[in-house]
Amino acid sequence: MAQIKSIKKIYSDGRHNAFTDIESWKGTYYVTFRNAASHARPGHYGDVLVIRSSDLESWEVCARLSVGEGHDDRDPALLNMGDELGVFFASSSARVPGALLYEGPSSKSNRAIQSYGAFTSDGAVWSTPQPVYEPDMWVWQVEAFKGVYYGAVQNLERRFWLIRSTDGRHWETVSEFPSDALKPTEAGLWVTEDEVMHMVIRALGNPNMALLGRNEPPYKGWKLKELNYTVHSPVIRPVGDALWVAGRAFSEQLPPSMVPPEPSPEKIESLTRRDERLAKSPQDWHTAVWRIVGDQLEPILVLPSRGDNAYPGMVVEKDRALICYYSQHDVDEGPEPKPGEHASEIYLAEIAP
Repeated sequence: MAQIKSIKKIYSDGRHNAFTDIESWKGTYYVTFRNAASHARPGHYGDVLVIRSSDLESWEVCARLSVGEGHDDRDPALLNMGDELGVFFASSSARVPGALLYEGPSSKSNRAIQSYGAFTSDGAVWSTPQPVYEPDMWVWQVEAFKGVYYGAVQNLERRFWLIRSTDGRHWETVSEFPSDALKPTEAGLWVTEDEVMHMVIRALGNPNMALLGRNEPPYKGWKLKELNYTVHSPVIRPVGDALWVAGRAFSEQLPPSMVPPEPSPEKIESLTRRDERLAKSPQDWHTAVWRIVGDQLEPILVLPSRGDNAYPGMVVEKDRALICYYSQHDVDEGPEPKPGEHASEIYLAEIAP
């Protein structure tokens, strides 16, 4: 049975650090995330940070990536490209000069989106972010399989595509997913050795459950099945003979024995001083791990988490899985946030399968 071997807080600066990914490349571990004032508030825009470590103990910032002033850069994904390491992220900006993102009912129509990629050959010097794929497309996750890179993208109308590339710079459309009432958004994908592509997709429509897709080359004509859990920000990795999925779960859907106990009233009061939303008890969300069994998800464990959390990344090694994620369950033990900002911190969990 899977067990948590350790949990480490690996980045905390009093700001909102969120939306993570992890990659092992050239003997070093890299973790990326957005650094901002809050999850999404008018005027609160973020940059993409990349930190690295050779021993999983000591971490250093090796990149701060930004498209420019007035851009909110978020949801970064790392890609091991052999000689290079790439990080891909979406950047939002206001279509009307001077207008604020995330403000009012017109915020969606006011947003312009472009996905970007930045690359390094040594982990220290990174290229200037350059546009990838088409305008108004949001890249969620990118993965490599036998020299081909695949990505899941969507637009603001919740239409959803699979794209591919052989160099990480130039991308082409492979197929479109059924959308309509499903409203697909965040997705995790993985191609197994038998060339079957597996995708778990967050659905915002009816039903509001995660969707499972499996497909063989050329990965067209997708059919999606409803899963038995709501999963936000999914990531998929093979662990032993199983496929694991990590993401944000609704606490009420999880077995009660797996849900972390509520902290003391004193702890909740202390947390609330960092973010008023943490006064709510019990919490709605936690970061969870499942395995895919047939067309269903079977919960494995729940990581320490509270408030605004999840968006995990995963690296699987011979005898362990490393899962990075963000959470607010211990922000009162970290740096004081600036007034009006919400603190969240980056964690690394070591899991024994």
